Amino acid sequence: MKNKTNFFVLLLALLLIILTVNPFTESLMYVNPIPYMLAHYSLFGSGLLLSYFVFKKKLIRTEISLSLGIFIAVLWHYPLFFNLGAIFLWIRMIEEVTLFLGGYMVGYSLNDLGKNYKILLLAMWMAGDTILSSMLMINPSVYTHIYSSTELKYLGIIMFLMMNLIAVYILLSYVNKMLSQEGDVVDKNYERNPYPKYEY
Repeated sequence: MKNKTNFFVLLLALLLIILTVNPFTESLMYVNPIPYMLAHYSLFGSGLLLSYFVFKKKLIRTEISLSLGIFIAVLWHYPLFFNLGAIFLWIRMIEEVTLFLGGYMVGYSLNDLGKNYKILLLAMWMAGDTILSSMLMINPSVYTHIYSSTELKYLGIIMFLMMNLIAVYILLSYVNKMLSQEGDVVDKNYERNPYPKYEY
């Protein structure tokens, strides 16, 4: 089962990279912010999936890798660097490589973090994404002038919907895992004591 999961994750990550890093998608990024921002999700996400599920070997200390991964994600969403990546292809190449590496570093850091830290990171990501998507929907000119306001507003809506879908999926997966663990505990207890004794 684990090998099947790893294989599926590997295929998914490769598919996301191929759909993102190709001449057609790159050409769209010059004129439309939606594929440009979705590339951030796909590259960061593919790196995270690979290191969390498939390649779990640690390269550097958890706190360092987590800090670097978060810094990279924040850096490329800062208006100046976001705009530079949208205009110049060579900067975008650096952006795409570092976003993948940032996701990779965050992914294998998550394996060493407790439940509370993971929930905190999820909350921080949702807060940041909510602020950015709200800004794009309400007043996109504050963030960038490269793309049209209408396209940026659509992007804000898409980001908000994607964030909620991902968050719901993560929470449902977590609840399902908890229920499975409780079920295993109940089964083990039943195996040890299948017939309860009654005292009269």
